[in-house]
Amino acid sequence: MKKIVIIIFIFIIGLSVTAADDNIKGKSSWGDNSDVFTKGFENQKAVSDNKLKETVKMLKDRALTKKQKKLREQVKPLSPLPDEEYLKEFARSQSNEDELSQTHTVMIPMQAYSDSGVWIQPGYYKLSCRKLGENNYVLDLSQGNTRVMSVEAKQTQQDLEQDTISFCNAEIIDNGRIRLVYGSIDLNLVGYIYFK
Repeated sequence: MKKIVIIIFIFIIGLSVTAADDNIKGKSSWGDNSDVFTKGFENQKAVSDNKLKETVKMLKDRALTKKQKKLREQVKPLSPLPDEEYLKEFARSQSNEDELSQTHTVMIPMQAYSDSGVWIQPGYYKLSCRKLGENNYVLDLSQGNTRVMSVEAKQTQQDLEQDTISFCNAEIIDNGRIRLVYGSIDLNLVGYIYFK
């Protein structure tokens, strides 16, 4: 064991001496491309706002190929406009007295759709609840400030085998359904979304 430690120690010292020798002679331990690290931004020129706007306009006005047009139609914008109605409802529901004020995160493991035919992609969603009327509830799945899907929910008296008082969960229960579970102190709700 001592021999291995001594060999490693000698190897490290040898590398250090070689790197120091290269630096003394004017060479860099990075090799011939070391100027990229030290002089990479020397010839950069500032771009005016007008030049940037002209370039953006030119790129927008250029003729797109059929493939590019098809791709543009398929790709959704990265930052959709905020759903202002949802934000107002959400802000109204966030009070200490409201049993539906809890918002949790749930993971949907696959593409799924609701009874109304709205599809969502796999990912993490905020799950919140709204009361529409007497014994009439809706579970909302949202990402950021956009409501993605609303699912009709039924109240249940089961504790749904959860460890905490306030909870949510999404679990695959058979070959075509995902059960969304939302629970608080006063209320347990169950809704379903579907997959193929």
